[in-house]
Amino acid sequence: MDDNVLEKSNVERIRIFEAISQRDWVIKGWKIHFLLSEKKLHQAKQLSKLNKWYEDPLVIHNCVDRLQTCFKSIHKFYLTFGILPQVGDRLFDEESGLIVQDRAIDGDLMVISFTLSP
Repeated sequence: MDDNVLEKSNVERIRIFEAISQRDWVIKGWKIHFLLSEKKLHQAKQLSKLNKWYEDPLVIHNCVDRLQTCFKSIHKFYLTFGILPQVGDRLFDEESGLIVQDRAIDGDLMVISFTLSP
């Protein structure tokens, strides 16, 4: 997937209230999912002019684009240090980053979910 392009069909299928994942967000066979905190969802709501802001393709695209950068940060961190970020770690840069608010691991589904907050 091109980092700068998100297919319209993907945007329409994503619900920002649920876990967000992409096919290529995998580390050592574990799928990486992201959940947005209530605070982050509130910020996303403020970006939209639509009543159904959670269906606004621009809001969804911006969220997924930012999560793509978060995944890259997690993947590079893992490649460098051999561990995944912990609760309290900031992804991105210090000014505009998202903080890992919570982390959940589902061994049966091989999914690691990160809840992110501004």
